[in-house]
Amino acid sequence: MSSSIGKKCCPMLLLLRLLVQVVCSAASSLPTFTFQPAVLNELAEGKNATVSFKMDVPEAYLKPYEKQGPWRVELSPIHESIASVSSDEHLFSKNDLIYDNSTRFYTLHSNFTVNGKFLGKTGIRARFVLAKWDEYPGEDIRENTLDVAVKRGESGVLLTKIFVSSLVVVISIANVLMGCELDMNVVKEVLKRPVGPSIGFFTQFLVMPLLAYAIAHTVFTPKGLHSFALGLFVTGCSPGGGASNFWTLLLDGNVNLSVTMTFLSTLGSLVMMPLWLTLLGQDFLQGFGAGVRMRVPYSKIMSSLFSLVVPLMIGVGIAKWKPELAAKGRKMLRPFVIFVLVFVIVFGCIANTYMWRIMTPTALLGGLLLPWCGFMCGCFISIAMGRSPADVTAIAVETGIQNTGIAILMLKWSFPEPDADISALIPVIVACFTPGPLMLGAAIHTLSKRLKRRSEGLSLGKELNELPEKPSLEPAGVSYIPNQDEMHFIDRAHEGQEV
Repeated sequence: MSSSIGKKCCPMLLLLRLLVQVVCSAASSLPTFTFQPAVLNELAEGKNATVSFKMDVPEAYLKPYEKQGPWRVELSPIHESIASVSSDEHLFSKNDLIYDNSTRFYTLHSNFTVNGKFLGKTGIRARFVLAKWDEYPGEDIRENTLDVAVKRGESGVLLTKIFVSSLVVVISIANVLMGCELDMNVVKEVLKRPVGPSIGFFTQFLVMPLLAYAIAHTVFTPKGLHSFALGLFVTGCSPGGGASNFWTLLLDGNVNLSVTMTFLSTLGSLVMMPLWLTLLGQDFLQGFGAGVRMRVPYSKIMSSLFSLVVPLMIGVGIAKWKPELAAKGRKMLRPFVIFVLVFVIVFGCIANTYMWRIMTPTALLGGLLLPWCGFMCGCFISIAMGRSPADVTAIAVETGIQNTGIAILMLKWSFPEPDADISALIPVIVACFTPGPLMLGAAIHTLSKRLKRRSEGLSLGKELNELPEKPSLEPAGVSYIPNQDEMHFIDRAHEGQEV
């Protein structure tokens, strides 16, 4: 009884099997293309690659069109700006085909050349059409596509390496000069009462990752831009960048607090980056393959700590044992910092010219929102916590400026090209456009300081002119000599009038 029941089969299962057989039968009756290599993912810009293909055409499919030959294989790129095909047509007749009696298939072997033009992903479509017109012989056609990935050319990679190497040198020099400006007693006081660093740590590792996650899901994910979304989220999880110390200096913020926060956030990123990437990073890995995992660049984080601390300590040592040399360094600090910031912006844009071609309004919007919203969040939170204006400046700048170098290196290590370069576009945009509001703030701050000095000088001069004349008790021909307090007042008035 039970065995007879076990032999019965569900009618829906029989229908499903029948449907699968029909689909497989229909698919086997269509022309198919096989490429070698199956995927072209090592093509560089300006380079060529030869791809072999085999076309199998069923005898039953070709028979109704034997008298309509010759035929051709048409090869067309999906995105011509990324890759092109040198020989896009292959004419052939029935005599060029090899017939296999066992499979009843006609086979054609040939090859074509793919030219890498620009960074990105595309595909080469192969179609079997009649030579006389641009139509398919039959109504049922299988789409055959070769996946192509184009990575950056050697010249672009070399220029990036030169930029990074020169950047390390100029930033190290700037950090030495910054060390001459540091007051280690103030740094110790900041660490004893770490209210400012605690606010900075909160905005850096709680506000910024959640802000990046929200922007990525709002701007990029709905449009299927998962590479951009991942790049933005990784940038938001990165620690504060060293450029924050330079901008804090130019904006007359608390440099000692800024340097302390940069050190602590870089140290804390050893734990906080893996935590956030494990919690929320997996949401952005669509389209990267099942075996892909994100690797935190611990060595890069440690090298960032090293490149920050060692030059600063050298500057501190110079200030302690060579105060005359430190005084000269402090005079050079602000002009050199301005040079470094201009160098980073200009040379960075030149070394990453590829980003201008693949930059879209959507990518620009996401890249701008992260740092600019970070500045505002850091500013408002520190004001709400009752911090001084100098501390507010330091915390706001530290929050908005990310260490994009760590984000870029992490993407480079975790994903193959060109996915790594496409994802890294967002950290590059963030790095290039972060200085926008800061330059505006620095210009306004400098102008306001000059106007304030001028008004103070005018007011001092007016007060000096309104002083009552002191009666002269000296003999005729002897001039009056002001006392020390009056001389100090006169000197201040002269200084204000000269501004």
